[in-house]
Amino acid sequence: MLTKSTPMPSDEELTVPHEITLSTPYFKAVIPYMHKACEKEVKDFMLRRQETEDPRLSLKEGRALTACGIQFLQSLKKVCSERVDRYADCIDHSTAKLYVTPCREQQRHLDVCVEENLNIARPKMGYFSKLHVHNAHFPKHVHYTRDYKAEAAKVLAELPDDYHLREDSRAYERQGYNFFDI
Repeated sequence: MLTKSTPMPSDEELTVPHEITLSTPYFKAVIPYMHKACEKEVKDFMLRRQETEDPRLSLKEGRALTACGIQFLQSLKKVCSERVDRYADCIDHSTAKLYVTPCREQQRHLDVCVEENLNIARPKMGYFSKLHVHNAHFPKHVHYTRDYKAEAAKVLAELPDDYHLREDSRAYERQGYNFFDI
């Protein structure tokens, strides 16, 4: 929940030198190789994002992931641009739902090019759905658990003695109360 006292990141913290702007067919064509090339950055970002539950704390890892993706795409463009174009064009024009199944021939040519030039083999089917252990370079995030009972007791103690409390407040303190009896 955001309040007025919640610090928000500045524009400089949110700005990255380059954004990754790819259409869906191109993204579907290159994403297995990109993920394999930037696997450490992907895992760092996802672990940090999941542990902290606050996107502001994972901005540094997000910038590193974007930079890795840009670097990979630039290197892929230098060596396999034509094959990526053919594969993405096939994905775009073969089916309305952008399935890659009809484009296995173009995929095979792209696999060979990427493996020969960038030394990145296409991951086997199911690789991304398996569990992978990752040791992060940053310390584990410590979760702060609020003690709501103590906070409520403190607020109630600060109230004046003649403060009017709700008459039905006792029903909330009982275990197993019926909602319709209140």
